[in-house]
Amino acid sequence: MHLRLDGFCSGETFCSDENGMTAIAETLSKVNECQVAALKKAGTELDPEKNRAEFTSLIHNVQAAVVHTYQMSAFASVQEPDPKKAAMIWKEMMDYCESALTVLKDLKDKYFCCGAPELYDLVLDYRGEAQKRYYQNLQDSECQIPPGLFPEMN
Repeated sequence: MHLRLDGFCSGETFCSDENGMTAIAETLSKVNECQVAALKKAGTELDPEKNRAEFTSLIHNVQAAVVHTYQMSAFASVQEPDPKKAAMIWKEMMDYCESALTVLKDLKDKYFCCGAPELYDLVLDYRGEAQKRYYQNLQDSECQIPPGLFPEMN
């Protein structure tokens, strides 16, 4: 993934090389996995009545991770000139949503008073939007115009 921010600061262009962005993406992925793992662990260890505030805090963490990851995916995919690579960015977002949904599916009834059902619905929406963009980019990658097919416009 190559990230480019035009107008980042006072008209500057910020570019990060492939290795720098890969490290950032991997770190973000690990942090996201930790958020979902912490929620899953809490779901097995915490009492919904006694630990409502603690569980609600974990729900907010996962929600923030989903929203932020979606924003990062949207930004990165728009910057990616290759639609197939852009599709893979959206695939990663879909996979992250799926991991959160897997955990939330089991928790939304037990922790109904802590925001788990609402987060489940929100993550479903984000997964659906990521899926649309994934297929859109895949379709775009299959419909590219071969170079030289049309004369260049001067």
